[in-house]
Amino acid sequence: MSEPRDPQSPAQPAGAPPGTWVLGRVKGIRLTMRYTWLPVAVLLALGFSSIIGQQFPDLGNWRYVASFAFVIAFTVSILLHELAHALAALKFNIQVSEINLGFFAAGTHIEGERKSPFEEFVVSVVGPLASLLVGGLAYLGARAADEGVAYVALFELAVANLIVGVTNLLPGLPLDGGWVLRAFVWKLTGNMHTGTIAAAWAGRLIAIAVLAAPVILQELFDRPPTIIDFVIALAVGFFLWMGSTASLMQARLRRKLPALQVRTLARRAIAVHANTPVSEAVRLAAGAQAGAVVVIDGDDKPHALVSESAVNAIAPNQRPWTTVGEVATRIGAGHIIGVNDTGEEILATLRKNPATEYLVLDANGAVYGVLATADVEEAFRAR
Repeated sequence: MSEPRDPQSPAQPAGAPPGTWVLGRVKGIRLTMRYTWLPVAVLLALGFSSIIGQQFPDLGNWRYVASFAFVIAFTVSILLHELAHALAALKFNIQVSEINLGFFAAGTHIEGERKSPFEEFVVSVVGPLASLLVGGLAYLGARAADEGVAYVALFELAVANLIVGVTNLLPGLPLDGGWVLRAFVWKLTGNMHTGTIAAAWAGRLIAIAVLAAPVILQELFDRPPTIIDFVIALAVGFFLWMGSTASLMQARLRRKLPALQVRTLARRAIAVHANTPVSEAVRLAAGAQAGAVVVIDGDDKPHALVSESAVNAIAPNQRPWTTVGEVATRIGAGHIIGVNDTGEEILATLRKNPATEYLVLDANGAVYGVLATADVEEAFRAR
């Protein structure tokens, strides 16, 4: 299964995300299942029941029970695949917030980057290996059963897990094999972003190959492709193309991050008390060539910010009669950023605690300036 990764995203809230059930927790990891699992499970069970019904007509309606049991077993095997990713990440002290189950694009939500190519390789490869192991055990179980419904169910489970394992080892994002390829390129070049770009382009090539698969199979096996073949190829190819494109865009974005520094982006700020008229604060800021106003308390400690939009919203003739305390926004704990923070840390703060402006403190805890989100966005566009 593909492994969604958003290295800078905060852990999700305790409630169930839209469109999912919360099934519980495993090792502190929230286990969820998409609503779409149920209709797909019913369709798969009906399809498998027809296979069982043809081979074992004496089963009658029990074939539906047997087929649904197969679907449950396959879902458990998907869970084992994702658990392998999660447990490997936890082994390296990497936070895992959620395992989301579904027949298509199930995923393990891992917070934070792997610190080395080795960690990347291990966390990525264990999922497909778990599927291949489950497939092998199911095959041995089928051989032991020899015949009957158990044989058919175990054999189909073995085939399903073999497909999942081999497919996910294909070397292109967003598949697990793409992250494995990323680890190898990262090791060779010393740059994780180069690894991501290489694996993303490989994923695009795989997507194109999938789109051409019906025609290729016709040439190899002399079997005319059906409409269903083209629909499946289009769906899978689209999924791979979109996933690899998203990874490519993220890699290009994150290559810019090291060049972004709070120290150079922060606006110079002046400090005033809450009873200072807005007109006076604007005059003082202009005189000091400052682009921000920080409100301080009686102990000269900063506790609020006056945004540019708040000042612009006040008519010039009203500014002498309006104090900065009336239009200031209190500084939250998450809206303070260090002057030495760089790209990755800036992005993490902006995503975790969204705001238009952040108070910038120096290493001694003194006010350095104010970081505006608009300035960060402008810096991204300029690079």
